Amino acid sequence: MYLVTAEEMRRIEERIMEETGLPGTVLMENAGRSVADEITKRFPKPQKAVILAGKGNNGGDGWVIARYLLYRNWDVACWLVGNPDQLTPDAKVFYRVLQSFTPIQTYHSGKLDALKSDLSQAGVIVDALLGTGVNGSLRPPVKEVVEQINASGKWVVSVDMPTGLHTDGASIDSEKVKADLTVTFQYPKWGHFSRQGNALSGELVIKEIGLPPELKPELKPKGRLNDPVWWKNSWSPRDPWSHKGSHGHLLLIGGSKGMLGAICMAGEAAYRMGAGYVTLTVPESERHALAAKVTQPLIWPWPGEGTFHPDSAAGLREKAGQISAMAIGPGLGRFEGEDKWLRDVLSSMQGPLVLDADALNILAAYPDLLEDLRQREVPAIITPHPGEMARLTSLSVKEVEAGRVDVARSYAKRTGMIVVLKGRFTLIAHPDGTVILNPTGSPALAKAGSGDVLTGMIGSLLAQKVSPFEAAAMAVYLHGKASGLSGTHPHSMVYTDLLDGIQRAVRQEFVE
Repeated sequence: MYLVTAEEMRRIEERIMEETGLPGTVLMENAGRSVADEITKRFPKPQKAVILAGKGNNGGDGWVIARYLLYRNWDVACWLVGNPDQLTPDAKVFYRVLQSFTPIQTYHSGKLDALKSDLSQAGVIVDALLGTGVNGSLRPPVKEVVEQINASGKWVVSVDMPTGLHTDGASIDSEKVKADLTVTFQYPKWGHFSRQGNALSGELVIKEIGLPPELKPELKPKGRLNDPVWWKNSWSPRDPWSHKGSHGHLLLIGGSKGMLGAICMAGEAAYRMGAGYVTLTVPESERHALAAKVTQPLIWPWPGEGTFHPDSAAGLREKAGQISAMAIGPGLGRFEGEDKWLRDVLSSMQGPLVLDADALNILAAYPDLLEDLRQREVPAIITPHPGEMARLTSLSVKEVEAGRVDVARSYAKRTGMIVVLKGRFTLIAHPDGTVILNPTGSPALAKAGSGDVLTGMIGSLLAQKVSPFEAAAMAVYLHGKASGLSGTHPHSMVYTDLLDGIQRAVRQEFVE
């Protein structure tokens, strides 16, 4: 499912109406009816509804909602917040239709007490004030009405967007409607998944309003929600005649002294995601400690005492043909000669690659390594958290968090790598400008080790020949879903619970 900006949605609707002759009033009727359906689904017995509508098309949706609630025997009080002479053409159609059913009051400050009285009696408040039309801070009279909505304590449904919330996720210094339900049309908007938007939208419902399911290439948005529909077929059922060699060999590199747990967790996750072989590469000094911790993975020690020797990757080139994919970073640490070491590793194998943790910090310290990554046959995947992304881009963490989509997209375009920017609603950005937002996840993932598990999952899928972009999206989705299926409280979850959740997530998406 696409994830759109206000401009993309406007362009899609205008082009389709222009090319097909589909009237805007048809889309408005469908939108309003779908919101009325969602309201009556939650409130089967008629109540009093207060419809607060602006002068634009969002307000037009509100007039349609009011009419359908009247059809269903609701007591409906209708308020226009704006100048009736400035109604958009489509909104004016339904404004006039509604006037034949019920009076519509026009709000101004002298009617504040009357509005308060209606709101105090309401069971449902419909916010159809601005929708996607927010460009800056709210001004009177809309600002006053929003304040009254939030002060009422009543159940609120917002049409398309809670009023005051920017459609594209930009921060606006203004009061915003806090909705219990937001019904948006055809596609979700980026603002629904911003930090404020997620809190203010309440339950988000997406309704089709009659636009074609397939868009012409020039209309297709660059954003989308991470949905199993588009990657599920990339992970085929296993052939009964397959063997361990059929499912790839992942090489995991990391595990310096004191950080063996990270590479162990990544290795276990790789097996959970189906890799046929997993080899853990650690400094020679850590091989016996690692052998005591793991059973299933193979162990390939490289020269080094505590950390890797700068020349320790020399043997990789001759064994590269036996490796299907590589993941570097879990428990890697920092060490003298690390730039030479990483360059040797990158040049020794041209297959699929994941970079995480201290591999990213080395990359940030030696940006000339980016050219080595750009020359690879397949794009590398990096999995930074906001702090690592800040170091890679020379931005502050605050700047990264404030512009997550733009930061991830621009870095992917500039470097040719796939960027998995972790956090609430993890983003997966492709060098072509496409950005996928992941809807799964829980606070249970806010623990050390969760990122190592994700690295192992992505590496495992790469080893099984899933394309890099789909491997990243699939792993992020299942990783987030697994956190809610572990059966433990988010405070108490440990990595073994997350591993158990992986198998449940896989079963749900691919078996049941």
